[in-house]
Amino acid sequence: MRSIRPRRNLFFLFLPAFGLAVGSMPADAHAQPTDTRTITDRYVELTFQRRYDELRDLTAQDAVFFDPTGDVFAGRVADGPVHGGDEIIALQKSWGIAEAQFEIDAAFTVGEYSVYRGTLDVRFEESPASYSVPFLTVLRVRDGRVAQRTDFGEYVESFELGDGFDAATKSTRAVSDRYLAAYTGGDLATQAELLAPDVRFQDPTAQVYGPPSGHLFESAEELLSRRRQIYAAIGTFTFDAEGSFAANHHAVYWGTVRYTANGAGYVQPGVMIVEVHDGLVTRHWDFVDYSVGAS
Repeated sequence: MRSIRPRRNLFFLFLPAFGLAVGSMPADAHAQPTDTRTITDRYVELTFQRRYDELRDLTAQDAVFFDPTGDVFAGRVADGPVHGGDEIIALQKSWGIAEAQFEIDAAFTVGEYSVYRGTLDVRFEESPASYSVPFLTVLRVRDGRVAQRTDFGEYVESFELGDGFDAATKSTRAVSDRYLAAYTGGDLATQAELLAPDVRFQDPTAQVYGPPSGHLFESAEELLSRRRQIYAAIGTFTFDAEGSFAANHHAVYWGTVRYTANGAGYVQPGVMIVEVHDGLVTRHWDFVDYSVGAS
């Protein structure tokens, strides 16, 4: 690999997300935006066929790319978000990917967002070795173009990065498992114990419900206050995890969320990502298929 070579020497709510104003579901909240899905399906196809120049017509000039799980790599990906459509395309070209295939196990589209989960099989020009990586990509469409792309990959084990990331990965798994149990169980005391003071939480897919849904919460105090309101407004809330991975500072879970609100029951696919540093949760993302109506 080139700019994403492993740094071997160092040893990507499921309820309207504590962003949803609980009330009547809007009539169009479950409409499937085919324009978004058509654009993102094409974007994914071109990306993993390595037809990068053809992405220009689908990518906003002010687009942002971010792979939080890329913190295990050397180079630009580890530095944080990349801004600009041309810069993102140039970055993809620099990776030296010889072959890539994304086997999609599940996908859904809500409002401006499409979420794709599966396995990325990839081989690089510098080596005959191939890798299979559990992988998630989230795309946001605005004005007919992809404006945001966020990836999450299980790179530590998949790329055999060695023992240097094991301690962080073990801590991330332990903290995130405990945190999610508290989150789905309404255990505010444990959440307060595990949340960093400046924790950030967002469920971007909840934006289909209108403000304050999809709001970015940027402190433990603000987040816990909102969660108290939500717990008081819902009935049962469970999450059945179908799979997960932990890699360095991130843990990714996917499965089915079940909850009741306003007398109706909901069963919806979703993905939850937790970031952990120094034993505390510093960020939490949710992506939920709110297009699935009441059961």
